[in-house]
Amino acid sequence: MKLNNIKLIATDLDGTILNHGKISNKLDVEMLKLAAEQGIHVVVSTGQGWSSAKPRAEMFNVDKYSNLSVFSNGAVISEVKEYNPIYCQSIDSKLVEEFMKMMSILDVACLAYTKIPAHAYWNGIDIKVESMVKRNWVDKYNTEKVDVLTFKNYIDVVQLMIFVEEEQERLLLEWINKNNLTNKLNHMRSNVESTPIYEFIHIESNKGYGVLKLAEILNIDKEDILIFGDNLNDISMFEMIPNSVAMGNAVELIKQKAKYITDTNMNGGVGQFIKTHIIKE
Repeated sequence: MKLNNIKLIATDLDGTILNHGKISNKLDVEMLKLAAEQGIHVVVSTGQGWSSAKPRAEMFNVDKYSNLSVFSNGAVISEVKEYNPIYCQSIDSKLVEEFMKMMSILDVACLAYTKIPAHAYWNGIDIKVESMVKRNWVDKYNTEKVDVLTFKNYIDVVQLMIFVEEEQERLLLEWINKNNLTNKLNHMRSNVESTPIYEFIHIESNKGYGVLKLAEILNIDKEDILIFGDNLNDISMFEMIPNSVAMGNAVELIKQKAKYITDTNMNGGVGQFIKTHIIKE
């Protein structure tokens, strides 16, 4: 069955068209490029900030046609080729200040990424995740170490990321619930090795909102959008956008909410679906 009216394809990166940051299948590249050549807006919708996602998005020529994508889990929409945020949802600076102070009390590493590419405020506590230490995670960014007791000038923070050891997670969740932060921030939880990682963004930001806002900018109806994803930070897209495709390697909840399920990222699931259902002869 052909989906003849698709005007926008939005795809997640890692676990969907990438595997650990690298292209997982050549078919995905070929079909996404072909879809763009046939007049479909091809964009990336990712949890990554612009500076890290830009070179990956350019692998698929997303800058050749639409030149727009969704970054920081929906908090930022920017051109791809040059950083030009046309939409940005920042977290209230007072809330960021409270958050950074509390993470320091809990001895939890916290990075507050701003809308400035590769810039982040850091509470100075070392990340203890071995694989991220090897990748010099903090040094990858223009990291501004701050004294959380005195610093107040948190400007345009779009995403908070914390690395909480398992024994501290209960205290973190108690503090979040006590202060009703779930009414102020959206959050996603994932694991790297055995360490839980939490990402927080503005309550009105998520990938679903981001893709719909981008579609509004492009004057495209949500029924004419096709999205691909695999993990829990993609769930808002699957809840908000009717034409949703879960990867064969997706978590079970994503598969349950998807309209379609394709093959795994390693087997070119995105490319297979586009070739079968989207590409015009």
